[in-house]
Amino acid sequence: MNVSGPQSIKIFSARACAAPLEEAARLFQQATGTPVEISVCNRHCAAPVAEEAAAQQGNHDFLVEIAEDGIYDLAISGAEYLLDDGEVRGIVCRGERRLIAYRHSAIAVPAGNPSQIKGYADLARLGVRVAISVLDCLKGQWEDVAGRLGLCEAIRPNITFKANGCVAIVEAVAQGKVDAAFGWSAFAHLAPGRLEIVDPPVEHRVLRGTGVALLSTSKNPELARKLMDFLVTPGARACYAKYGWDLPRTR
Repeated sequence: MNVSGPQSIKIFSARACAAPLEEAARLFQQATGTPVEISVCNRHCAAPVAEEAAAQQGNHDFLVEIAEDGIYDLAISGAEYLLDDGEVRGIVCRGERRLIAYRHSAIAVPAGNPSQIKGYADLARLGVRVAISVLDCLKGQWEDVAGRLGLCEAIRPNITFKANGCVAIVEAVAQGKVDAAFGWSAFAHLAPGRLEIVDPPVEHRVLRGTGVALLSTSKNPELARKLMDFLVTPGARACYAKYGWDLPRTR
């Protein structure tokens, strides 16, 4: 969606979070007449290749791209900790955040699930090749999951691929470079027909939030807040549910 104008809202999104955002932004435009311009992460790590991380890439998270461009009103991240980091770096305005929805941890496997992975314990089997991501929303997720199950020591020797972000880990699975990967339930829409999702029991899941934050570079903060508020309405959140996100429980 590339609509520019003096009263447009410029929003930067992590690539794996873009599809539901685009649908929700269209609803906002239809309801308010305010154009929304969405930019999606275009670092090399967002290219559709099974790229393994290198030493210098671990410091180039999506916040770096936002700061380098310096033109956005809002940002959508795939994990709350990234917005915490953004506040510390002065990129995200403190206290100006909304949680839209959650993604829950799941196992991504190649289409057909040739290694017959049924749960996290299977990732500790001899010879199973496992991928993790060391960048952005999945950073550290494997430890969150394995740690709560007491499987860190058992799974760690099987980690053969350290991916450079969500897109890279999806491609590693889809291309059969690994037998399984620590991922999100919503990964199914990123490579339909090329990978499958093994959903763990609820008690084995870890959730991370997809949130929207006001940026210190915003030229239209009041207008941007209107979009932030819209993204947490039932209609906007339904766009995320459609792509496999979990909606927050209402109190």
